[in-house]
Amino acid sequence: MFTGIKAMLPAKFITTLLTLTILSGCGFALRGNIELPPEAQVVWLEMKEKTNSAFIDNFKILVRQNNLQFDESAELIIVVTRANFRRITTTIGSNAEVDEYTLRGELSFDIKDSNDELLASNLEAFSERTFQYDANDAAASNSREAFLNGEVWRDLSQQILRQYAARVRIK
Repeated sequence: MFTGIKAMLPAKFITTLLTLTILSGCGFALRGNIELPPEAQVVWLEMKEKTNSAFIDNFKILVRQNNLQFDESAELIIVVTRANFRRITTTIGSNAEVDEYTLRGELSFDIKDSNDELLASNLEAFSERTFQYDANDAAASNSREAFLNGEVWRDLSQQILRQYAARVRIK
């Protein structure tokens, strides 16, 4: 029989195999590219309000990563009707200075076709990140905030594209 390290190898293999079986059995899967019917693979994004161009940039990148086209002549259009981004004070320390902030992005949007007929309306997406603010290291806190701003916009872009994919498949 195996002893020492050789005995542990089959146990690790069996444990890993069992874990993967359980995960796949419960429906767990990594998110891959978004699958869309051919008529929905060209998309356009309209903004009713001025917003941070970081959102539009992140949305365009995500569209390209999913092998979709971003074109004004698209049959289906995502219309962002409301965009709100704010920094909220989450925690105040005993010295009356801010310890934590929450960055929150919220979007409302509709999906319409090229004839202005609504396929879905009043859809919403939101994302938030909380971070600790260190007044003694403001430069690091500011760069952390900028990084998390980008994460919020990326997350909102993903949510919108996934809701778009779900609505197009239902249609």
